Amino acid sequence: MLVRTSSLPKLLPVLLLIPTVQAEVFQQQNGIKVGYEHLLDVKDNNPNLYSQSYLSFTNTTRASWGEFAAWLTLENPLDDHENQQGDKAGATVKSWLKLDYNLGDSPFNLWLQSFTANNKHRTEENFYYGLSYDIRWQKLVGTMAIGAHYAWGDMDASKQDFNGSSGYAAVVQLAYPITQELLGKFYFETQFDRSDEQVTTFLYRDSGYQAIFGLDYQFLPQASASLAYKYRDAWGGSIHHGGELLFELGYQF
Repeated sequence: MLVRTSSLPKLLPVLLLIPTVQAEVFQQQNGIKVGYEHLLDVKDNNPNLYSQSYLSFTNTTRASWGEFAAWLTLENPLDDHENQQGDKAGATVKSWLKLDYNLGDSPFNLWLQSFTANNKHRTEENFYYGLSYDIRWQKLVGTMAIGAHYAWGDMDASKQDFNGSSGYAAVVQLAYPITQELLGKFYFETQFDRSDEQVTTFLYRDSGYQAIFGLDYQFLPQASASLAYKYRDAWGGSIHHGGELLFELGYQF
């Protein structure tokens, strides 16, 4: 299988350099996380999935031009986990980027988002472009976005590949400070009206989604612990629906 790499993760940070020349940066934070993904019923419905550890590097930037967030995750980095067939599972590299670029003084933004995943069995790129809307209500903050979906990928199991427009996508991302140390989080992402080529390649239906509910506890000024529940259906490596738990320890700098 030919493993391709996307230019999008390289391109978006370069685009950010343009508005930041004269921009005011309000907040910028880097982080590193170690985590463990524990499968619940999603394991029963998807024999290709497995519980595993992971390592993530993160960045969030809030400036006068808008907001940018990114992470790079190495799943099963030591290749020390087995899949449900008892074989070495292998490692996966994933990257995620999200840019909300202010459109004047309005609550609307230009929205760009990219997700890339690569391992020895599967390659996937999803790129969204459209509009997002800032949510500010009492202590609740976040964005909701909708736009077009461009994707490419290939998978050994289907022996298929594709490249092109693939319907539409929508994302809702929210955060609510429960206390000074405890933060509630919600993330929902869906793709709909997927192309026949994407459905055939990844053995999906024409729509799918993931929803994540989480809590972050800041137990030290630069250290946090997180617990999240993720439910997905026809998403990522999950052809069928199911849930899982995510445990993380993070250090911010």
